[in-house]
Amino acid sequence: MVRIRVNPKFLIEFKNLIKDIDSKSYKEYIENKNVYENRLELSEFEDWKYEYKNSTKKYYDYIIFDIKLNDKIIDILKTIFPDKKTINSQSLWYKKEANTDILNPDVDEKIDFQNRFTIYVITKGRWQYNYTIKSLEKLKIKNYKVVIEAEEVDSYIDSGVDKDKIIIFNKIDKNNKSSVPVRNFVWNYSQKQKELYHWILDDNIKGFYRWNRNKRFEVNSGYIFTHIEDYILTKNNVMISGMNYFCFNNDIDYKRKLIIKNTRIYSCILIKNEIPKLAEKWRGEFNEDTDLSIRILKLGYSSCLFNNYLCNKLQTGKLKGGNEELYKNYTQQGYTDKTLSLIKQHPDIVKTSKKFGKDNHHLVNYKGFQNNKLNI
Repeated sequence: MVRIRVNPKFLIEFKNLIKDIDSKSYKEYIENKNVYENRLELSEFEDWKYEYKNSTKKYYDYIIFDIKLNDKIIDILKTIFPDKKTINSQSLWYKKEANTDILNPDVDEKIDFQNRFTIYVITKGRWQYNYTIKSLEKLKIKNYKVVIEAEEVDSYIDSGVDKDKIIIFNKIDKNNKSSVPVRNFVWNYSQKQKELYHWILDDNIKGFYRWNRNKRFEVNSGYIFTHIEDYILTKNNVMISGMNYFCFNNDIDYKRKLIIKNTRIYSCILIKNEIPKLAEKWRGEFNEDTDLSIRILKLGYSSCLFNNYLCNKLQTGKLKGGNEELYKNYTQQGYTDKTLSLIKQHPDIVKTSKKFGKDNHHLVNYKGFQNNKLNI
């Protein structure tokens, strides 16, 4: 099945192009959506001071074609969309109108926005990429550190990483292939620096984005970090927060919340250094970010996952290095081990589910935490 949105101005033209497709193979309709223009007026996050709106373009008026695919239909669609590598499972646009809205009206990217709290990038075996480091440099961010195991320092320096940005992590247990030891090292290091919070980022983030007016656009300034910090500093019960993934947030959305509260935080994380009653920091081997989020929520604290600021984190398994050894080169058994580990830690709210093309992905029920307060 493929969904194609067609600009009403070119409906007749499009229908002529698909005239050889049996009309029984597709459904034509217009989405009936109640569209919220200003999300702030309708949310509990009205104290957010930055703009967050839908586009003035009426994308919900586009005509939609849901087309069942077979080899003949795919061949026809390939002639209509020659720039697409694949037609399967895609949402396509036929002559989409350009988004001419002012996408970033409340930010002057010429201002030198610098995050208050240090950003720590943990990396292993990926000096040939340095995606997150390059992304931070593009934002002109100065307050970041790169945490590297001692034996890999020279390789990272040779790849262009500033040696003054490097913090050496001396790994004690060489048999532990997880990122938990380095994550705890960063947390403890940040506490020794007497920081109130710290950011901890994975090393496979290719760019940072803002979502506003129905468009994701790459930003060129560090304001997305300072904006999140501005907000979190007003919420005394939020212990963990961060950016959602670029891949989880489509351009076109009608009711997306500004912030998802009391859910998991992955990969681009802001953590309060002192969390009362938290018995352990990072623990285990697998899904340590999900586990930490759940344990913080179970203590009655809150989390904030920002939808308007996004990190383009690559899918697990796309790059060599990182936790590759731990996940058995990203085989099905590796993913099964991840899921079973989380179920063992939290059997009350975790189960196995079929998600993202995997039969053994974890599914967490966060509904029991929805009443956790942002402020107490």
